[in-house]
Amino acid sequence: MIDLTRHEPALLLWANYQLPGWVRGKLDPADLVQQTLLEGLAAEEKLVGRPDHEILRYLRRALANNLIDTARKFARNRDDLSPEAMAESSIRLADWLAADHTSPSERADRNERFARLAVALSELPDRQRVVVEMRYLRGMKVIDIAQFLGKSEGAVSILLHRAVIALRCVLTEPNT
Repeated sequence: MIDLTRHEPALLLWANYQLPGWVRGKLDPADLVQQTLLEGLAAEEKLVGRPDHEILRYLRRALANNLIDTARKFARNRDDLSPEAMAESSIRLADWLAADHTSPSERADRNERFARLAVALSELPDRQRVVVEMRYLRGMKVIDIAQFLGKSEGAVSILLHRAVIALRCVLTEPNT
């Protein structure tokens, strides 16, 4: 049996930033990830023997389809489903994913780094993870994060600094 759970942190990170905000109150991104992993298990014969980057690509495609189906199901009106509205929730994350013009080895390397980043983010203390996600994935300014969290700008800056140091340590250590 193939072990797809190693891809769960990367899928969860992707789902968190792909899922439109107006759907979040109705569905947890973790539920979509679980559904996607179950679909991956159902397609196990297609995935056995494949390299990790191909398995992750398959799972990301399945998750994208699940996200689209979910958005359609919960859309209040057709404007919610516009390409612009769907793209807004994921534009920063999409930049991290492999581009079509890169070589297979570059895509595999980028997928591996993305998976390591997702795991590293999930292992940060909650406060550090939240400020990193708000700052670097959502593009919020420190002052806005501070106001949102009810903290001083200095406290947010310290949390960001500590989180970046922790991430850098994890991401620069050799793969084991």
